[in-house]
Amino acid sequence: MLNIGTPELLVILIIALLVVGPQRLPELSRQLGRGLREFRKIQDDVKDMVKVDLDATEATPSPAASPMAPGVHRTRRPADGDGSTADASGPEGGPSAGDHVPPAG
Repeated sequence: MLNIGTPELLVILIIALLVVGPQRLPELSRQLGRGLREFRKIQDDVKDMVKVDLDATEATPSPAASPMAPGVHRTRRPADGDGSTADASGPEGGPSAGDHVPPAG
């Protein structure tokens, strides 16, 4: 986390004592501790939520075909000379130049 050694920590505490004063330093330290505890708790909660989401995503099977933009329909070209059919979409699974894509809106 932070690379603060003992000498640096002592300097910070002395400066805090001079700025805040000896009466308010314990109260300020408690508030800082509570704030850090809350921050860590929220950070742990977010990590847990992300982990649960990732686990749920990994558990769900991915679709066999690549997702396409709404309104784009995959069609088949006539069979090639070797008997196989080629996909009419572009090289990345998107529409090719000849496909009609309706405007968004």
